Amino acid sequence: MLTHSLAKSIRMNHDEVLRRWLENPHGHIADDFEQMLQTHMGNGVSTKLLGYATEYLEAEDYQRSEILHRVWGATHEASFRHTAVGYGLQDIITTAPAFRNALQEMLLNNVTPANSVEERGLLEGIMALDRVSDSMISGEIAGYFGYQGFREDEEEEREIA
Repeated sequence: MLTHSLAKSIRMNHDEVLRRWLENPHGHIADDFEQMLQTHMGNGVSTKLLGYATEYLEAEDYQRSEILHRVWGATHEASFRHTAVGYGLQDIITTAPAFRNALQEMLLNNVTPANSVEERGLLEGIMALDRVSDSMISGEIAGYFGYQGFREDEEEEREIA
């Protein structure tokens, strides 16, 4: 199955994907947010997401929604933390399309389909990774607004006390 080959390519080119991921949002996000993404914490989240992406490509159909749920949860949690320290939605949300682009660029540069069946498999793999990225975007938005709701609840509690 070609999706297993794509997952292997992602694993083999892990560093390239991370490099491309960090380059893609350059100039579109706050400098301090970009620097934070390069820390151990930022790399930890990206490594986890790359793991989920490869797991998703190799998963059976019945397993995929659970993996997307884990992607959503990881990005929700990261977004909640990023919002708590003052980053805006624009900075946070820019990372998911940058992640998608990094994966696609790496695959297009490193996977050479030998025939139309493999070409179709590559396109199907890229479309599958789009679903992972969509889940990331949803989690990031939910985390951002989840923190906003948390702050509003705290403020209401202070006013009551």
